Amino acid sequence: MRGWLAAAMGLGLMGCEGLKELVSTRPEVVAEAAGQALTVDRLAQVMASVKGLPLTREAADVIANTWIEYALFAHAVATGHDLGDSASAAAVLWPQLAEAQATQWHDSLVARQAPLGPGVPDSIYNQTPVRLLQHVLFRLKPGAKPELRNEARHKADLVRTRTRAGADFAALARAESEDPGSKNSGGYLPAAPRGKWAPAFDSAAWRLKPGEISPVVETSFGFHVIRRPPLSEVREQMLDYVRDQIGTQLDSSYLYQLGQARHLRVVRNAPALMREALADRDRARQDSATTLAVFDGGRLTVKDFARWMMALGGGWSSKFVSEPDSVLERFARTLGQNELLLAQADSAGIRVPADEWAEMLLGYRAELDSLRAGFGFAGADLTDPAIPAVDRAKVATLRVDSYWDRIASGAVRPQPVPPELAAELRRGVTYRVSAAGLVRSASLAETLRAAADSAAAARKPTRTPKP
Repeated sequence: MRGWLAAAMGLGLMGCEGLKELVSTRPEVVAEAAGQALTVDRLAQVMASVKGLPLTREAADVIANTWIEYALFAHAVATGHDLGDSASAAAVLWPQLAEAQATQWHDSLVARQAPLGPGVPDSIYNQTPVRLLQHVLFRLKPGAKPELRNEARHKADLVRTRTRAGADFAALARAESEDPGSKNSGGYLPAAPRGKWAPAFDSAAWRLKPGEISPVVETSFGFHVIRRPPLSEVREQMLDYVRDQIGTQLDSSYLYQLGQARHLRVVRNAPALMREALADRDRARQDSATTLAVFDGGRLTVKDFARWMMALGGGWSSKFVSEPDSVLERFARTLGQNELLLAQADSAGIRVPADEWAEMLLGYRAELDSLRAGFGFAGADLTDPAIPAVDRAKVATLRVDSYWDRIASGAVRPQPVPPELAAELRRGVTYRVSAAGLVRSASLAETLRAAADSAAAARKPTRTPKP
């Protein structure tokens, strides 16, 4: 039996000495990475020990891939791989860099397309059904007790009285409002047309003259005090609203025309290929051969799709699996347009400003330091180049095992490796997950947990009924 498993049992993770036999008879490997191996026994032991974890193949897959990322990260630290160098950082920070580049290109297009005259804010403020409003909110849950309702209403009345007496509305909003979305900005809501807000809020707000303050208004959110700021206070915000509206319209038409000009076309079986990619993301991250869309001078591959999905986050992946083909086709077209947009920005010489890049790099390196410290990978025995590489590799293995012991004992929750960093760690290295091993791990975990539950029940004292 390996030392880490004996130590885990000694800590009472499973609470039953007889379980040692169960976890020592099937030494199959379920995952391998960086010269380290995760056995079926070890994965089952961790799964059974984590409270509330469903003992399924899918859960086993998540943990096995998380283990791979920890092992690769420890190996990178032990071998002196500088994940914070500019090239690695650029790969990891690709979503932020792409967003910054696209934003600059967008702003340059808007500036050329729509120079705004000085009278535009006046026109928007006075002649359109758009309002830019401030409010102070005191929240009230539906069905709140009368005393809570009276208290919230009293607070709103006091704010209204103070603002009508000349108190600074923005200062009161920052100090008193219970709306986290507008509190820190002085109660300002984004400019919006009528119908955007709750009916009672809309009705009161659209009766206000510039600088006027509403009576206390009740909506399903609570009690509001609303102010319509005069144009002199919100001229720049009104300009921003107009720019956003122009930009939204420009984006839609520009991207469509760009796709038309470059003959962008989604391949017939793209939806099926996208679903396959979502089901096997590890393979998808490497698949630069399969095409989802084509355009003059290039194509959108499954690997590109996987990169965009990783940038969007896990919630998008689960959403798209059940969407109809038409939605997936539109999404593939949108990603193709995004690729064309970034290519256009490149050809126009659009680059992320040096100071913005420096700020991104600083934040990324701080995140790396935090991960090293959290995993226990920052010690000299893992980073000192004077220590032989083979010894540092052994320490890396022990540190990963130790971290999983802490997870299994409940001392820490698994710390996620950011998806883009996980992809960078996996690039160019060999690793594997055994599908059969995942099934066996989930099954063995059920046995271990059932045995632990039985042992825990047997240890509970039996209460003797009082005479």
